Amino acid sequence: MSDEPAAELSQIYEAYHGKVIAYAAKLLGRAEADDIAQDVFVKIGRALHTLEDRSKLTSWIYTITLNTVRDAARRRGSATFRSTGVRPRSDEGEQDDPPFADLPDTVSRTPEEAATRNEMIACYLDYVKQLPRAYYIVYALSEFEEMSNEAIARRLSLSLGTVKIRLHRARARLYEQFRRNCRCYHNVRGELMGEPKT
Repeated sequence: MSDEPAAELSQIYEAYHGKVIAYAAKLLGRAEADDIAQDVFVKIGRALHTLEDRSKLTSWIYTITLNTVRDAARRRGSATFRSTGVRPRSDEGEQDDPPFADLPDTVSRTPEEAATRNEMIACYLDYVKQLPRAYYIVYALSEFEEMSNEAIARRLSLSLGTVKIRLHRARARLYEQFRRNCRCYHNVRGELMGEPKT
């Protein structure tokens, strides 16, 4: 790697490493976040030369992070299912809460609950990838960079109203996808769980 790409990668690492860790920890827990971040920055280093429009850097990194987290969630869910042989089920009632609500990540989940949670996260991230680009970018800046609506409006040269509408529509689409395709419920500890409807 020449000095110029190495310097650029170093700047990207400095600017985004904490955000990647925080996003991965929010979805999969702090224990996995470091490994996810390492995978993300290896992928960024290998593919940085393919990114022609540097103005799309944030959404590009978010996409890589999203894919890496989704793949890790799928691997964890599959590994739990293989080790227990049990498909998770719950007798609790369905809830209307969105799957992306901030909920505590506990280490005391049963293997079945862990598999269910991982399936839900992977499914959610698939739906995020399906958002229209205009919604996806605003959602990425809000969720991944944790930017305020005002900061997003400045970054994208949009009106505050447009940002609010796009963010609302992105969240509404994700929520509707889950209501239509997933059965969500709370376990005994109040954690949001979900699995595909059959």
